[in-house]
Amino acid sequence: MKKDTVYSIYWFFAVAPFLTALPLFFLMPENVSARYFALAMIERVGTRWEMFLIPAGWFLADVALHFVFRLIERSTDVLPLTVIIYRLLTAAIFCALAIATELLLYRAAMMVF
Repeated sequence: MKKDTVYSIYWFFAVAPFLTALPLFFLMPENVSARYFALAMIERVGTRWEMFLIPAGWFLADVALHFVFRLIERSTDVLPLTVIIYRLLTAAIFCALAIATELLLYRAAMMVF
């Protein structure tokens, strides 16, 4: 598999949480509960713009991981299959965790307000 194809798939997984955050952003109320105490008491109320902090954090992790993989890949012109699998698997896992966290935030925001 070519490096360009692997990188395109990797960056698609890195940007996908932003694409899922856009419709959730417009469906959420303006104020959302940002932090809870025990027994579901709201400690702090935030804005719906905080929805983009979740994919931004995972995107920064993807960027850092990209540079780590680039250090591993710099000695070869053709990517080994194990590196391709590890790169795409970690990007897919990061994407799934970011989307799941966004959905949990959306669910919590819609239940309280």
